Amino acid sequence: MDNLNMTISLFAPAPGRSRSCAARLAAGLMTAGAILSSGAVNAQIAPGQLPSREQVQPPVPQTSRPPAEARVDGSRAFREVPCPFEQSNQQVALAGVRFVAPDGTTIAPELARLLAGVRAEEGARSVVQLCDLRDTANRLLRDAGYVASVQILPQDVSNGGELTLTVVTARLVRLDVEGRTGGHYARLIADRAAQLKAMDPFNERAAERLLLLAGDVPGLSVELSLSPAGTNPGDVIGTLRVSYRPIALIGNIQNFNGRSAGRETAYGRIEAYGLTGLSDVTYIGGSTTLDLDEQQVLQFGHSLGLNRDGARLDGSLTFAWSHPDLGGLDVGSRSMVGTLALSAPLERSLGRNAMATIGLDVIEQRTIATFAGTDIPLTRDKLRVGFARLSANLAKASHDGHGYTVSGAIELRQGLDVLGATERFDPGTYAGGYTPSNLRGDPTATVVRADLDGQIGLGPIFSLAAAGRVQVASDPLLSFEKFSIGSLTIGRGYDPGANSADSAIGLRGEVRAAAYRGQRASAEIFGFYDQAWLWNLDRFSTESGRGLASIGGGVRAALGGKFLLEAIYAHPLDRALRSDAPRSADRLLLSLTAQFSPPLR
Repeated sequence: MDNLNMTISLFAPAPGRSRSCAARLAAGLMTAGAILSSGAVNAQIAPGQLPSREQVQPPVPQTSRPPAEARVDGSRAFREVPCPFEQSNQQVALAGVRFVAPDGTTIAPELARLLAGVRAEEGARSVVQLCDLRDTANRLLRDAGYVASVQILPQDVSNGGELTLTVVTARLVRLDVEGRTGGHYARLIADRAAQLKAMDPFNERAAERLLLLAGDVPGLSVELSLSPAGTNPGDVIGTLRVSYRPIALIGNIQNFNGRSAGRETAYGRIEAYGLTGLSDVTYIGGSTTLDLDEQQVLQFGHSLGLNRDGARLDGSLTFAWSHPDLGGLDVGSRSMVGTLALSAPLERSLGRNAMATIGLDVIEQRTIATFAGTDIPLTRDKLRVGFARLSANLAKASHDGHGYTVSGAIELRQGLDVLGATERFDPGTYAGGYTPSNLRGDPTATVVRADLDGQIGLGPIFSLAAAGRVQVASDPLLSFEKFSIGSLTIGRGYDPGANSADSAIGLRGEVRAAAYRGQRASAEIFGFYDQAWLWNLDRFSTESGRGLASIGGGVRAALGGKFLLEAIYAHPLDRALRSDAPRSADRLLLSLTAQFSPPLR
């Protein structure tokens, strides 16, 4: 897995912190911020070595957005009623509590199960306990997400009698839709509106899931608010606010590369939403080193929704051409990566989300050296890798800055001997020409990857962030499947792809402090420590059982709601390779990302 999640968390405000205008603007650029350390726009290639996954795959548009993009506000659906017995000294003993609908009939089974534990205390108690029972029932319903009100209607509650509480649940009697969707998502909005109207009893969490899934549609943002209809008890009017953005432009320029790959790289991507009306996004992207010599990447992709429950089909195709500056050596590589993936949300809510994904990667990479006008084949890999991934995130907001966010994923990758995949190298039958990037590598190896990212607020100023990456391989791997060390993954300050391993553990931690928060800008300063441990299963490898670390700090700033600037000073503590004479030099890493799109309409 790449470092996309970590990149996003780097620019997020401290969990639970009050989101100023600038903070909300910064959050809106998180997808663009992923480009800041995208391997797609970097390559560091040693002679005969193929670029790694992070070095040839650009970031792709996110099809699930921050949960704040879809909200249900039921706070005005019912008016709070004070307890009429606050000043009474009367004592009453209740025989039990019964819950009924406004017409006196039995309440819905799911509500009855939820309220079954609400019981009156034995013996004579203050009549105020009637309100306590009402409030307890209201709290249980609200905690479960129901938009409801428990009421005490006039009744004779003499000693030994039974208290009857009336449960009024919200019902949408009218739903007004505001905003425009350009006609692209009229059917989707109508479908969501019908589902909301059919919801009885009305549950905020179920409605939030419907709207979050609608909000996950690229380019679409939705919000629902409820208010009393003023007719029958429980009747509410809903207002569904819909806004649509047809396109987005994202650009980035940075100097994360090594010298041989061209220090500075520019990247751009255009995303078009709803071209087919199938909850889709189509995108085209590309990157190049600024001198146009060392590397170019071209990216195409399309993602579409399959059903109302959020299932999606994603396809992408990436081509990369690398020609690093290696002095007198003329070496170039070409890469092609195609991915087809099917994903479905297992849980979708404001605070918790889970996603399951299965797919297939088709990878082809080759390296050629040119000598005296003659091409000499060096390495070629053809990998066919099936994968299954489970990802989830959890967030808790807090107004005093003590909230947290946690996200993680685990992925199983299995190399497949299909579609002309590379065979394991056999020196006995080798007749010249291309060889695999690792002579002992197994194209059908099994790889397990896991990542975990977390952030916790320590108050209005300070926060802590940490990330972990783990990879375990069954056999020696070819280049694309290896765990890569460098500024794109774990190891800021090391050139991208400076080292790699079959199995690895990587950790990165940051201490952050909010330096400025304004209406149109915000900034934070941070210090970091990165550490990685590498193991290669090839018994002849000299890069096994060792660690690499780096320390440093920097500043991140969101500017004008359109720009993200990051400046990092990184100090490597170790040699990238055992064979290196000195350790890697200190680096000043700079990155500027911009995102432009028409106003929501």
